[in-house]
Amino acid sequence: MTEKRFVNSSFARAYSAWFSDYERTRKKNGRRPGAKIPGFPPPPASPDDIAHYVEQIGPRKIMETLGIHRTTLSRWLSGQAVIPRPAWLLLVLMAEGRLPGMSTDWRDFRFDGDRLYIIGTRFSYSAMEIAGWQYHQAHAAALARQVASLESKIQYLLRVGDFQAQNDALMNAR
Repeated sequence: MTEKRFVNSSFARAYSAWFSDYERTRKKNGRRPGAKIPGFPPPPASPDDIAHYVEQIGPRKIMETLGIHRTTLSRWLSGQAVIPRPAWLLLVLMAEGRLPGMSTDWRDFRFDGDRLYIIGTRFSYSAMEIAGWQYHQAHAAALARQVASLESKIQYLLRVGDFQAQNDALMNAR
């Protein structure tokens, strides 16, 4: 039989840093503080925070996405087990529809499945549509050049045209 031993792994250290006062004790002892990623959500203060997101997303979708059993989810909701940091961040991502740390420019956008939605509108874009924006912009620039050319021709025809006969402007343009 193999004997299970506790290993002080980087995961165990990160886990304790996320859910305990580990960072404060490290700072008091003068050790290098752990890396903080700006904009990432703080850990849940209580199981009620987790329950809020579970209600919003739905337990079945959470279990499928995270690959967890319903017992694990019930332990998180009852407070018997602490939710791991990656699972918590994924719950927040799924509920808010945007990546933690995104600037405020993205506050009116939401990811839902594989589409990017503009909140308050019916507009949504897939990855392929976003990748094709450069071609749409090039086409719009070409159309703008063509419109400018046609407008200059109209100005010329209006300047030289007599308009007593219906086709005088076209005749004089030759």
